[in-house]
Amino acid sequence: MLGRIVTNTNAPLIAGLCLTTTVLLAALYGITPEFVPKLLVSAPAWVAAVLLWTRATHRTRIQAYVLSTIGVAGLAWGATHAGRIDPTLIFASNILLVAMLAAVSFLRLTVRPGFVPAMLAPRGRNALWSTLLGVHLFGAVINLSAVFIMGDRLSSTRELTPRQISVLTRGFSAAAFWSPFFAAMAAALTYAPGAQVSQLMLLGIPLATLALIVTATRKSAADRDFEGYPMRFATLWLPATLAALVLLLHEAFPHWPILTIICMLAPLVSVAYLTVTKHETYAALGSHLRLGLPSMANELLLFLAAGLMAAGIDSTLSTLHNWLPFSHFGGIEAALTLFFMYLIALVGVHPVIAIAVIGTVFAPLHPQANLLAMTFLCSWAIAVGTSPFSGMNLAIQGRYRVAPLDFLRWNGRYSIVMLAASMVTLFTYGHWFT
Repeated sequence: MLGRIVTNTNAPLIAGLCLTTTVLLAALYGITPEFVPKLLVSAPAWVAAVLLWTRATHRTRIQAYVLSTIGVAGLAWGATHAGRIDPTLIFASNILLVAMLAAVSFLRLTVRPGFVPAMLAPRGRNALWSTLLGVHLFGAVINLSAVFIMGDRLSSTRELTPRQISVLTRGFSAAAFWSPFFAAMAAALTYAPGAQVSQLMLLGIPLATLALIVTATRKSAADRDFEGYPMRFATLWLPATLAALVLLLHEAFPHWPILTIICMLAPLVSVAYLTVTKHETYAALGSHLRLGLPSMANELLLFLAAGLMAAGIDSTLSTLHNWLPFSHFGGIEAALTLFFMYLIALVGVHPVIAIAVIGTVFAPLHPQANLLAMTFLCSWAIAVGTSPFSGMNLAIQGRYRVAPLDFLRWNGRYSIVMLAASMVTLFTYGHWFT
């Protein structure tokens, strides 16, 4: 019976409606979490995953099997060793990112052929710099949606090149060093109580600047023909409008998460654009429900499977009761902690899990808040662009058909440079300023 449902010709439309429901529930969850359980938000997404299973690539299904198996094994270990079993983490740990990707997919309706004037993409090193700075600055405000607004535009005529992907991923992830709108900052402030955003930005902005310089100044003959994002009004109005609206709503409702605001705004901006420009709004939305949303089958399966794996890892780590690796937390300890977080991120431990576990474990040491928070921000900024299991890279794998290990090949050396620079920064700050 399940097979008949999955292969039913109505399955894509039903899956599209389920993903739209996920977006709406995610927005409500962000505004009133006490009335909309996170598990409820994830339910329609899991239904969509079942319906879209056969639409995912063979490689994606294998990855989903592997990630899920690791997660189930970790949960089994935790269950037999008094570990933590959290149903919300199992089924909904990545659901807000899934909702955001589904919401952002509506923005494709504003860049369909004929909706914007055709223009030649800029080429060369100036185009590389403008694309890098654009994704960094817009990404600092509108988060991961900036990567896909630009990525979808660049991939509209041909597949993204490794250099384009590295520019987008590094430019975006570097914003985690300092942006107050990133989930990284929220997690750091939560698990390092007392940390000051102003101090973290003073430490993070130089590291982000270094990351951009390292990315842009890498010598490559291909950079002469680098095809960048066209920085003109016809292409900039969308991320600029979204960024301005995000800032305004965040200022008016500071308790609303950025992902919640994007889940609300992206579909609304798209529908408003279609209506104002007198395009066939209902036909475009219907097509998106049947074709556009179901096309994110790969991202959906990878995110849900990765969430299951994260729950298993969390359950296993929770069995390490009352274990402390240090007697106090200073510059050397911060640098070593960052190195450890980098290593475990490469094998699939999401920075959110690592931050929650390490923040809880280190609490009895009463670490200096800014030093601990900056350790968390550095781990996030470096791991997001390098780990095949980060939310951004999982989405890119599914959206642009990239192999998981490609991120290690393309960003591995960069990550080592930024890891070394971050460890030196933490050691210096811990030694001289705490």
